[in-house]
Amino acid sequence: MSSNCQIRVFPSAAELALSLSQLLVNESKGVDNFRIGLSGGSLVQLLSRELPKTAGLNTEGWKVVMCDERLVPFSDPESTYGEYQRQLIPLGLLSESQFVIIDPSLPVEDAAADYEKKLRELFPGNDLPNFDLLILGIGPDGHTASLFPGHPLLEVTDKIVAPISDSPKPPPQRVTLTLPVINAAKTVVFVTTGEGKAAVLKRILQEVSDPLPAARVCPVNGKLLWFLDESAARDLTCPVEKHSVL
Repeated sequence: MSSNCQIRVFPSAAELALSLSQLLVNESKGVDNFRIGLSGGSLVQLLSRELPKTAGLNTEGWKVVMCDERLVPFSDPESTYGEYQRQLIPLGLLSESQFVIIDPSLPVEDAAADYEKKLRELFPGNDLPNFDLLILGIGPDGHTASLFPGHPLLEVTDKIVAPISDSPKPPPQRVTLTLPVINAAKTVVFVTTGEGKAAVLKRILQEVSDPLPAARVCPVNGKLLWFLDESAARDLTCPVEKHSVL
């Protein structure tokens, strides 16, 4: 495990959420045009619940990208941006104009190219976008974003956004940030809760052979944080930091 990796374990998902919110305050403080990549799933509910009551959080200059997105209409419950549009944006912390979104009306190859163009505009002059912060999740199979075990996209190095039309998890058509972009971020945080993730976390964090997609995340010049609750971390025998914020 890399020396720039920290595993933080919290007694509960509620305490994890409080600490994650404080991390957002700390990471964005004093940063003009804070550029953050978000994932979907339970993170949408967590941020929608915690951010409105987080003291000291200033989201005025934020630009928000989806780490991956499903090629479905925003009205579809499978749309990650659609869920933020329904749950977080109405709270007034972020406006629709602060989100960088795909065009779901395009074929998947064109949607990826269009999204890459938008990211290039967000990071002018950079060969690789260097996000200030990426928040990722993991699946029970060890996938992260839409990078799945054994999939050719894991080896892509010449694109910052890639299309996928054969996702093993529906819906099949998606666009995703590639590993080089993820590993160029200044800070990457994995947020994982629940005993259902315990076995795969042990494999990701403690086994070196045949690394799963999430295990390939190792920021080149940044830091990697794991925010876990005790249920998710129960099988780990490697060193961890125990945190409590309540």
